[in-house]
Amino acid sequence: MIKIRLRELLTEHRMTQSELAELTGIRPSTICDMCNNNCTFLKIQNIDSICKRLGCKIEDLIIIIPRVKE
Repeated sequence: MIKIRLRELLTEHRMTQSELAELTGIRPSTICDMCNNNCTFLKIQNIDSICKRLGCKIEDLIIIIPRVKE
């Protein structure tokens, strides 16, 4: 499973979703979807913009959680 850690990163940077949207030019609804892990796809340009503004790497923003085999 892939998890987007945007909500956690915004908390660490004491930044709101609205502030990030304004700084990056990404639609607020897209930022909200990313924070809620409710995305069906991610634009590379958006990932790049977010990482630049938050000073992080892609692996800080997107993590893979191994599925547990039953």
